[in-house]
Amino acid sequence: MSIGRTPNSNPRQTVDTGEAAFGADAVDRAGNVRNVPSPKTVGSVERSVNAGWINSLALVEAVAKARTESETVTTLVAEISRRLPGASVRCGIGGTSIRRLYDNRLGWLGPSSDLFQYASSCWNDDPAALPMRDKNQSQVSEDRVAAQPGLLRLNIDDEVGLGRCVLFLQTAEVDDVDRRWLRSTLPALRAIIWQRTGGMFSQLVRFLANSGMTTRIYIGLCVLLVLLLSIWPVSYRVRCSVVVRPQHSRVVSAPFDATLLSSQVQPGDPIRQGDTLFVLDGRPIRLELESLDAEIGQAEKERDIAMVGGRVADAQQARLKATELQRRKELLLDRLEQLQVVSPIDGVVVSGDLDQSIGATLKMGQTVLELAPLDQMVVELEIPDHEIGFIQPNTVARIRLNAGGGDAIEKPLDRLYPAAEVRDDQNVFVACVNLPNADRKLRPGMRGDAIAYGPVRPWLWSMVRTGWERTLWWIGY
Repeated sequence: MSIGRTPNSNPRQTVDTGEAAFGADAVDRAGNVRNVPSPKTVGSVERSVNAGWINSLALVEAVAKARTESETVTTLVAEISRRLPGASVRCGIGGTSIRRLYDNRLGWLGPSSDLFQYASSCWNDDPAALPMRDKNQSQVSEDRVAAQPGLLRLNIDDEVGLGRCVLFLQTAEVDDVDRRWLRSTLPALRAIIWQRTGGMFSQLVRFLANSGMTTRIYIGLCVLLVLLLSIWPVSYRVRCSVVVRPQHSRVVSAPFDATLLSSQVQPGDPIRQGDTLFVLDGRPIRLELESLDAEIGQAEKERDIAMVGGRVADAQQARLKATELQRRKELLLDRLEQLQVVSPIDGVVVSGDLDQSIGATLKMGQTVLELAPLDQMVVELEIPDHEIGFIQPNTVARIRLNAGGGDAIEKPLDRLYPAAEVRDDQNVFVACVNLPNADRKLRPGMRGDAIAYGPVRPWLWSMVRTGWERTLWWIGY
């Protein structure tokens, strides 16, 4: 009810103490009479507003806990259905066309469903944002779908236009409180839904769309830099493993079958040409010599008797037997001279520890020691067979040894063997680099890595060539 103001009447004014005037009528500072809601009405409105905020926060919290696109959609529909009893809630998600549709009562719907086909037919419609109810305006809402009275549509589209999510509410009436909290929840729901949807490219586009101009400039400069680096011409790099070996090495083997009597050297000992390396046991040879002397004497005696008796044939046979025995005796005498095995070169004992083999029988030709001078070494590069087409004999290689402890060695290849070898179950080609070793820092058996620089190619081609060729081979090209 309103109270009219007359010129002679004294209006009731509100004092400056901030006291609120409640009742059926109230007068403002200018003296105009206005309607003021009662305390009971104000309290009801405040409770409704608080309930709307609680619903908004609860809905956002529940949807934020979802981790996948499907879980996000089902949680959104379930939470809205719980807060709007009796309403039919559906949520569709897709791009330029609907991809999936979920109903709170029927679950996920297929393309043959009538509801799915209806949602697909109006998918690209762009209704206005959910309006507030105005008591002075008609109750016709712009978001209400004309084809189905009572159907409210809420678009939760991606801000950068990469996707669309539509929420359909089929209900008889939505009051002002529900409208407020639904509308206030839309921005948060949009951020959550599209954070769970799309791949890396979509997330990158959204990040760029939400970034400032400075960030976009920096990202563009970084992309340009990467592009320049990818096409920058560089030498194709062939990575391979290396091993250090002596340039001139000699293998000392057993001269004949014998027992090892003693060892005079150990690995690492410097040696001179003619130095004794190890001694073989000669006792079996001496015993065999004594036996041969007796047999030779017997054969000569038989020859003499045959000659006296005139048996020429028997005499010749005895003479041949004595000659054969004499040859065996010469062989044993030669072996007696080889019981002390001496070094054929100056150098160092590289391998072969014989202290644990004293008394063992050595077979003729068995490798016993390895000798080599260490003043000149050779580094062998093991080049994978699929990279050999980019390597030439004069290709520059950069070598770094694991135990070198110094700078990398950069030198051209001295030799490239034409035949491949199998090393560590891999087919490789061996290339050699000769290195002086006056300071004795290089030792046989050292391993490391090397990079051989082939022809000039774009940097990106060098990175993807191997994988690209293997992919083409796998698919049949």
